[in-house]
This record gives sequence, structure tokens and C-alpha cells, in this order.
Amino acid sequence: MNKSILLIFRHPPFANNSNKEALDIALGCSAFDIPVSLLFLNDSILQLIKDQRGEDINQKNLLKTFSALEMYDINDHYVIDTDMLRYNLTAQDLALNCKVILTTQQALIIRQFDTVINL
Repeated sequence: MNKSILLIFRHPPFANNSNKEALDIALGCSAFDIPVSLLFLNDSILQLIKDQRGEDINQKNLLKTFSALEMYDINDHYVIDTDMLRYNLTAQDLALNCKVILTTQQALIIRQFDTVINL
């Protein structure tokens, strides 16, 4: 049985390459049938907002890749309720269908996985 992996995103969109690197890891794991889930913490939730225009600042927009995750059987995406409130976001604002979890559930979610990668 394959070990499960949780990738934790922490950075806002276009801040550095860590978001793209985490996505590359997720896609690579999926290619080898390793179960992968994603957790978006703090400012990283901003990269999920629909209709971003990275080309305006000469940056690649990752939303197209995020929207393709389902094809790779990467279906579990988590965001924290307080981050949603902080940025006044609703589920309809996000490009991914994310499970909103309580801050108090964060540690429980993380402990469910065999490996956690925090970029």
C-alpha cells in the first residue's frame, strides 16, 4: 500500500517558486499512484481565488494546473476557516473545491498522513 502525502502550501501567489514546486511534487506523486492531498494555510489561500491574472505581472498563473488536479486523482484540498474569514472568501471564490476545516482540526488532519511536505 502506498503511503499518503500531505503537501502544505504557505505562500501567496507569485511570491516565489515554492507553490509551483509543491504542485510539481503532487503531480509526480500522482503519476506513481501515491495518494496526495493539499492543505492551503495563511496567505496561500489567495492563490486559489478565481480569475487571477499573473500575466499582468509576468508570472505564470497556477490556476490552470490546480484545475487539472482532479484528472490526477488529487481530490482532497483543505483550507482553514479562519483564513477564509480573514480574506472574506467563500467557497464560490475559490477555483478548487476545498474542504473548509476548523483551525482546531488542522493538527488532526495533518496526523492522518504518513508524510507531510511543508514548502
